[in-house]
Amino acid sequence: MKIDHGGIVVPTEKLDGVVNFLIATLGHMGFKEIMRPIPTAVGMGDTGPYFWVQGCAMDDVTAKEISKRQHTAFTAETVEQVQQFHEAALKAGATDNGAPGPRNHYHPGYYGAFVRDPVCGINFEVVIHDHQG
Repeated sequence: MKIDHGGIVVPTEKLDGVVNFLIATLGHMGFKEIMRPIPTAVGMGDTGPYFWVQGCAMDDVTAKEISKRQHTAFTAETVEQVQQFHEAALKAGATDNGAPGPRNHYHPGYYGAFVRDPVCGINFEVVIHDHQG
């Protein structure tokens, strides 16, 4: 089963920063802003909005706790897309949280890369599940 839609919550003042980071790091896979039905909600995806970035008023302590606990993984079609994501993320100011490579302790064929975005520190991943290398 595939997820129909989901998203993350960020401080309202960091909304555009996170959206711009996601476009900079996932744009090579067709990921873009699709719609913004209200100023604090951005629907993103490739052909339709399936990933939402929601702005929310919060204090610094709450924002740090929420950011540390959030994780979102995007599926790649190729190892090259995983590597391109990681490279683009570091160039966009992200912190490495796991260089591209196999993660057989998750399951055989798992190849992913992890970063923490420079805006909120959210752990983003791009993964391919059927890597044969």
